[in-house]
Amino acid sequence: MIEITDAAAEKLLMRAAEGKVVKLFKASQPGEVPRFALGLGPFNEKDLVFESNDVQVYINPSEYEELRVAVIDFVDDERGRGFVVIKGQTDACGLVSCEECGEEDTCEE
Repeated sequence: MIEITDAAAEKLLMRAAEGKVVKLFKASQPGEVPRFALGLGPFNEKDLVFESNDVQVYINPSEYEELRVAVIDFVDDERGRGFVVIKGQTDACGLVSCEECGEEDTCEE
């Protein structure tokens, strides 16, 4: 399951552009640790579409198989300003509910 936080949804809905869709894509090269990014791009009928927090996101089916579970957030802090894609449930704990990340005993709200 891929979730979009409220902060990310607000920014994405503000940046809608005619003829473009929100695309989640692999930004790393072969042999590197997989990293994913978010941007606006053209519609591709082969892409998978998922919706979270009223935002439709498009992703290549093979990249979805590699990602599967993630949280998309928008940050504006010491790390910088922009969208972050946090891969995997345990990495996302604290951004989603503790029940979803499976770490109820250690999750900090």
